[in-house]
Amino acid sequence: MIYTNIVKTLAPMHEVKNIDRDFDFFKTCKAQRLPYPKDKDEELKIKTQQMLIVIAGTILGDLKRNNTNLVSRSLLFIDFDDVQETESEFLGKITDKLKAVNYCLYPTLKYKPDNIRYRLVLELDRAVSREEYEKLLFGLCLDLAVKFEFDESNKTWSQGQGLPIVTEFSSDNLRIFHDGFKPIPVDKFLHRITNSQQWVDAQKKQRLPKTSSYTTNSSGKQKYTGVFLEQLFEGATVGNRNIWWRQMVDKMLSVDTPIETIAKVMGAINFNLEIFPEPLDQKELDTIFHSRIKNHAEKGGNLY
Repeated sequence: MIYTNIVKTLAPMHEVKNIDRDFDFFKTCKAQRLPYPKDKDEELKIKTQQMLIVIAGTILGDLKRNNTNLVSRSLLFIDFDDVQETESEFLGKITDKLKAVNYCLYPTLKYKPDNIRYRLVLELDRAVSREEYEKLLFGLCLDLAVKFEFDESNKTWSQGQGLPIVTEFSSDNLRIFHDGFKPIPVDKFLHRITNSQQWVDAQKKQRLPKTSSYTTNSSGKQKYTGVFLEQLFEGATVGNRNIWWRQMVDKMLSVDTPIETIAKVMGAINFNLEIFPEPLDQKELDTIFHSRIKNHAEKGGNLY
């Protein structure tokens, strides 16, 4: 099934009806026209408030996008940011290595001819679990051998990916829909990855994706995670809420938490009456969210 929404909302995902095959959605969906962001503030606003995101798979419960409700994925997404190759070299690798499988490739928001950024969508021959999805990501990135900056947010299980868009620097003609071949054979591929030396080495070096958005590969982070979660669920007194939220957002940014995850955490915690009997209103929460991300970006921090 296909679900869409914008990032910054606590509303349930919208299920797209009358789709027999999830992969076909990317052939027919209309590209969203958006302006190319002139700075990080505008980029953040577009990504969180305007750009449509998608999840392909099965979401249960209230259809809200979180790691618990998402039980499986039917398509695999890889974001290619800051590709360190020419566009022709990059496209040549994709078309050559994926010629026997079904895939869709389209430019993302910050694509420019001199700043190659694409999103790859791969059809799978069966739905996959969280662990299987992470392993497929690992293996396919190795197989494609593209020189690029891997977007760590791709590892987040309930991460939504942006739908095709068009800016003044891109065109929907750049979208490639390669169909009529085969989906990725999940079981065969997983068996090969599991028995590969690269996978074994990655496990030894503890480079496997973590199961929590709050952990990284640094030593001692599990202890930090526990402390952070305790602080998060303790909340703050009425007179200290703004300062407390600024501190919490800064801590999440310091461990490269995706901005959409931060927005979800803020909404879920702030409007939980057991933690905040008197929550901040949405406007105050938005102001803190944008100001801390702006401050983080101005200091040279990465935004995921």
